[in-house]
Amino acid sequence: MEEKEKREILSKIQSMEKELFFLKEKVLSLGETKVSSKTQELDLPKQTSVKEVKEYVSLEEGPNWFIQWIGQNLFVKLGVFSLVLASIWFFYLAIEEYWINESVRIWIGILSSLPILWYGYKTRETRPYLSPSLLGLGVAVLFSAYYSGYVWYDLYGTETCFVGLILLSLTAVGVSYSEKSEVLFGFASLGVFLSPILVSTGQNSYPFLFTYLLIWNLLFFWIRKEMPWKVVPLLILFANHLIFVTWAESKLAEAKIFFPLVFQLGVYLLFLFREFQILKVTKESNPILTLVSIGFTLGLGFLQSFWIFGIFYPTLKPFLLTLVLIVFYGIYQRSLKETTLTVESKKLYDIIGLFGLPLIISVIVMGMTGKALAFSLISFAFIVTIAATYSKQMYMYLATFPVWFFALVFIFSFTYRSFNEIPFINGRFFIFFTGSLYLVFSYFYSKNFSPFSKLFLYAAYPYFLLGNFVEIYLGFAPEKRLFLYSISLIFYGLITLVIGFQKHIQSLKVAGFVSLALVVAKFYLYDFWNLSLGYRILAGLFLGITLIVTGTFYNRIKKETT
Repeated sequence: MEEKEKREILSKIQSMEKELFFLKEKVLSLGETKVSSKTQELDLPKQTSVKEVKEYVSLEEGPNWFIQWIGQNLFVKLGVFSLVLASIWFFYLAIEEYWINESVRIWIGILSSLPILWYGYKTRETRPYLSPSLLGLGVAVLFSAYYSGYVWYDLYGTETCFVGLILLSLTAVGVSYSEKSEVLFGFASLGVFLSPILVSTGQNSYPFLFTYLLIWNLLFFWIRKEMPWKVVPLLILFANHLIFVTWAESKLAEAKIFFPLVFQLGVYLLFLFREFQILKVTKESNPILTLVSIGFTLGLGFLQSFWIFGIFYPTLKPFLLTLVLIVFYGIYQRSLKETTLTVESKKLYDIIGLFGLPLIISVIVMGMTGKALAFSLISFAFIVTIAATYSKQMYMYLATFPVWFFALVFIFSFTYRSFNEIPFINGRFFIFFTGSLYLVFSYFYSKNFSPFSKLFLYAAYPYFLLGNFVEIYLGFAPEKRLFLYSISLIFYGLITLVIGFQKHIQSLKVAGFVSLALVVAKFYLYDFWNLSLGYRILAGLFLGITLIVTGTFYNRIKKETT
């Protein structure tokens, strides 16, 4: 049966081969005679020479991308920069030798920019790396020539020069927007920021300056939403703050708060909103510069606000700076809710969530002193730990550990005896006690989230013991301290052992065992030789009872498990 089916299949294949052959002959017969004769020869086996095929690696692959970037991008910009230098030197030589008079100099500068602009526009498609640089060069030459007529030769007034510079800059902005050129936009932005500075007469007209800059930032906010630019946002951010610092260094104390504050908050909000919006688009592809822009926006905005509030509202400065940080986290949460989180995007938002932590700590430090500051620090560390665990943000969770360390160590700066202070009933011991509770709560709340949560539990017990030792050291006479140290270790060691056995918590068992082991070692190695007879008797009595109780617990557990 199978042989019959095989023969049928073979016969069908042969009939199909014959049909294909006839169809091939018919198609070839419709072509040229020469072509048909060549195709008939294809049916015969023909010996062909074997050629060695060499593998081709494009410039975009492997390590050659760096060579491509230098050759296509960096060399072009360096070449344009070299031409600019050569032109400036030649122009300077012509002025020194007085080869050309004043008006001719201006017209030469203006006319020389036209062919550069024309060629840059003409090659925008054929030479995409060269064209933006040439257009920027042409704009810079035209800008410089026009400004030279004002500053050197007084050909027109201040208002006329300023309007002309603004029109040139805005024209360049429009061209860069239509061509989507980041390089050209950088040249245009430079002109926009330089225009009010170049025509300044030295008067403190800061309302006009900050209004003008804020309008320009609104324009950038609108343009940035469609452009995948990376470097220009950082440059514009730094330019805003550089101009503000230059002005504020000598004029801020004499000015009114409204315009500087509105300008700083406007720049702060515009950049945060825009960069968070861009982050939604770039979060899967190279978002590093966007993160840098967000970080610098927050950091520079905080520093400038610190400066402004320190002059106008020094007593309210911590509260007002807290509002600045609340605005940042409000925009952060808004962006977080509008984003579909993946593993990569969650890492990005975790990193951004850490940006405000050092600034929050600085607000706490500058707003409080003494024990209130210590309590605020440990409370803040506890709140951030809970928030990081609740939001499942591991980066923020790990960042709380240095905050905890700083907060817990800070209390030791108050290890001195205050007037009429009662041991164990004072603010210092309250902070030790509260810090230990926060550590325990942080462990229980986050133990299912992170394996690092055990560090909180391991730190809680010794930290509380240290608080007891500090109170004993400050509140009692030297002859009583050694005995009280032992009593503390016995008391808390026994309590942790009992709780550890009852709740089956191994770490508490270990902590209690270590405490009692320290008491035994201390009693036989130190107390036995240094305590007075009365305290030696009491220490031995308490230690003996504790060890008997501990042994009873261990024997009971052994019987229950066997």
